[in-house]
Amino acid sequence: MDNLNIRKINGYTVQLVADRIYALDEFGTDIIYLVEGEKRAMLVDTGAGLGRLKDTAKELTDKPIFVVNTHGHVDHALGNHEFDEVYMSEKDEWMIEPSYMTKESFEAFCVRQMAEPAYTGPDLGGKELRLAKPAGYIEEGMRFDLGDREFEAIGISGHTKGSMVFLDSKNRVLISGDSVVSTPILIFDTYSTSVEAYLEDLKKLAAREGEFDLIFPGHFLRPIGKRYLFDLMECAREILSGRAEPEPGDFGHMSSEPALVHRYGLASIVYNEKHIRK
Repeated sequence: MDNLNIRKINGYTVQLVADRIYALDEFGTDIIYLVEGEKRAMLVDTGAGLGRLKDTAKELTDKPIFVVNTHGHVDHALGNHEFDEVYMSEKDEWMIEPSYMTKESFEAFCVRQMAEPAYTGPDLGGKELRLAKPAGYIEEGMRFDLGDREFEAIGISGHTKGSMVFLDSKNRVLISGDSVVSTPILIFDTYSTSVEAYLEDLKKLAAREGEFDLIFPGHFLRPIGKRYLFDLMECAREILSGRAEPEPGDFGHMSSEPALVHRYGLASIVYNEKHIRK
């Protein structure tokens, strides 16, 4: 029997994954979350802008919708242009500037997405690149009130300089973007900080692990358990101590930077020598 809790809306695979939290899978490219409150609804990330996200979100809630970005990467923030109220870290704003994301680089991104085995979306040939400035910036400790629930922004630098996770302590939910995922954590290009900075911020998050049970990441499995958080910390410690035994990684489709992959338990981190220490 089909899973009756999963449905298709405008091509997005939509699932209710927690109390008034919907996961929207953007054609296998990324996962967007819509959280509905009593007064407002919060959209965490907007994906790569490959579909009709605003229309889809409006079928799930009648509340006014605003957007928070976990970080500025193209597969998480290029749908921002559909919404008026968008917030992201100022440290990541440069990622959506034309100098970084050009018409040509967006076309190449679309070609790569369509080539992915998990891609289920439309033909992206001729897809228009649309960039949008945020309406405001997210800072550490900022709170987003939805009426009867509230999310706190916590900075987790590493994958990008301005990466944020969002914690709802009352409902014990953490939405983690690409900072805590079951796929490899990428800390190896110009957008990244360092494994050292990443571990420092994970410690800050681990100190609050009693405030959440479920972790909703920006890709693949959702939700994931807290073991991923603690395995990522140990993975980072082994890299920093020199105990890691990494393997070369092939990430040439993402960057010209060399990449090493180290694994510990359920966790894996992609890094290179330039991105170990601060």
